Amino acid sequence: MSPRFESRGAASSRDASMILAKALMTRALRHGGVYHVLLRQPGIVGFIVPEVDAELFAAAAQSMLKRHRVPFYSADFDVVHWTGERPKPGFRSPDEVVKALLPKTERIFGIASRESDIPNTFRLVADAVIEIEPVDLRVLRGVFRIVLGRAPADHDLVPAVGAPLHALGAAIKRGRTPEAALRRLRGLAAAVAQPAPQTLQSGPSLSDLHGYGEAAEWGRALAIDLADYQSGRITWVDVDRGVVLSGPPGVGKTIYARALARTCNVLIFVHSLARWQAKGYLNDLLKAMRAAFDEAKKNAPCILFLDELDSFGDRENVNDRNEQYTREVINGFLECLDGVEGREGVVVVGATNWPGKIDAAILRPGRLDRHIRIPLPDASARVGILRHHFGDALPETALPDIAERLEGATGAAIEQLARDARRTARRARRALLVEDVLASLPERVRLSDDMHRRACFHEAGHAVVGYLLREASGSRPTEAKALREVGADGSGGHTSFDHELGSERTRDRYLAQITVMLAGIAAEQVAFGEHGAGGGGEERSDLHVATMLAASMELSYGLGQGLAFLSGRRDESLMAWLRSDTQVRQCVEAGLKACLQRARGILEEHRGALDAIVDLLARRGRVVFGEIAEAVESHIVEAERSNCRIDGNASLASRSKCLVSRSEVPK
Repeated sequence: MSPRFESRGAASSRDASMILAKALMTRALRHGGVYHVLLRQPGIVGFIVPEVDAELFAAAAQSMLKRHRVPFYSADFDVVHWTGERPKPGFRSPDEVVKALLPKTERIFGIASRESDIPNTFRLVADAVIEIEPVDLRVLRGVFRIVLGRAPADHDLVPAVGAPLHALGAAIKRGRTPEAALRRLRGLAAAVAQPAPQTLQSGPSLSDLHGYGEAAEWGRALAIDLADYQSGRITWVDVDRGVVLSGPPGVGKTIYARALARTCNVLIFVHSLARWQAKGYLNDLLKAMRAAFDEAKKNAPCILFLDELDSFGDRENVNDRNEQYTREVINGFLECLDGVEGREGVVVVGATNWPGKIDAAILRPGRLDRHIRIPLPDASARVGILRHHFGDALPETALPDIAERLEGATGAAIEQLARDARRTARRARRALLVEDVLASLPERVRLSDDMHRRACFHEAGHAVVGYLLREASGSRPTEAKALREVGADGSGGHTSFDHELGSERTRDRYLAQITVMLAGIAAEQVAFGEHGAGGGGEERSDLHVATMLAASMELSYGLGQGLAFLSGRRDESLMAWLRSDTQVRQCVEAGLKACLQRARGILEEHRGALDAIVDLLARRGRVVFGEIAEAVESHIVEAERSNCRIDGNASLASRSKCLVSRSEVPK
């Protein structure tokens, strides 16, 4: 695996391929949290790039670091390109090269086409090792505008998504029209090699992973079913043949798929729509898609993993320009999932950050009908992840406190934390200390007393209203947390709910759910006279969820002021209506205000329970369902007793009217 040092690139900085390479590397640095390297700060970053464009990426890395070099300091940076070749006799090994660079070089970019080509020494000290994403529509539009002055329509660009950079650079030349460049791409886009099946002999199995909950249980059950299928005990009809994994970036969906393959002792084929698009235009894409399924069927039983499943789009929400293309791609995919020849022995695992953007037909029974959400790891899972990464290097007693400070962190973020802490210890030439881990923890801000108390009221509001409306809404609050210290997302707490499956979806149920979502804001208004910004600001916030529920009642379900079906239930479609139709927006706004007022009324009536839960959150930071129930029910009983003490000679009728059983309390 001899390293190659790059001093200049073959492509000009104005060349389309060089522009694309720099754009993709810059994006990778931002997503990997290591953009500071381009700001002349020390850093060591590895890039996994397509082999056909590896030299181009190495040249781009050299150009990027040179542009941001420290003045008058020639040893500021180095770029190393590992080709996978063995070093020639008399030459230093890749590890020796890295060791020689470390003492004298502040910034190092390493380029490799396979992660296995990266020397262990580099991997141990690197701030990050990032896989470069394929070219997408956004980057393509940008390079067309920079080089040719304008970009073609998206449906014309889509077939070039994921194409190798050298092919794009050869087609997108200054002086050509965008149409001429697209015609050149038809002949120049090189086919991306079909991914070989991965045997995955090394690496974690599902038993080694933490925090996967339902996904881990399903995977272990699948392993048993596949073993029984192979031995002839059961037929393919009795085996789950598909699942969609969703969750925020960094929770480990790809890691899970590989661990699943190891647990099942089968091959895994890794694909994505972008990889198939890189084959060329629509017909080439469909051929690549069918070839992927055919290859998997030849190696059955196996797992076919599809990353970024939402990239197929949704025929319900596609714009007119791309409608025909999207329809044909999805129809082709559905044919592969349940065609005449079937796919016996092939378990399809799809991964997405946005399950709501997947076409509904893909999720129908017999296709990818099971949906499992991989959540952020809870405290117990975070302890397990820390133990996995640190082994015996840290005392067991230190892990819970560290895990508590990692509230909201993904598995990938915890892995990065472990890498940072070990690097700190290595540079100090000593064993790892707990202090190294604490110093590597994400920066947290301690809330002021006023801000913390507001967060306590917000979460207590969700808890109280959620409990009282648990039957009406079909969900109950399982836990409420109010944090004293917050991370980069600024969230001061959250309330978790268990949802009743299979319950009826009526107007009253949706209104109750909206009321619970707005109860945090309502509690702030009850306590402080106004609410802060904590209920909105981003997708999946209280206001976002409540707004989408109210909009779907008006536009999709016939549960608002009219019966007409005007929109699908996808957020994008609902938001388009809200932005463009004043009358719809006014109806939704009126519904939200009514639910907010309802939440305020409930909290004013049960102010004693609200204050009791606020006090618990302020002291302990956490309450669970039993404590919420006890606080609310005890204050209901106390209120009943107070109402009965009108005078010492209250009539029997008055007393009997006051003694309402708890089961009769309005839900």
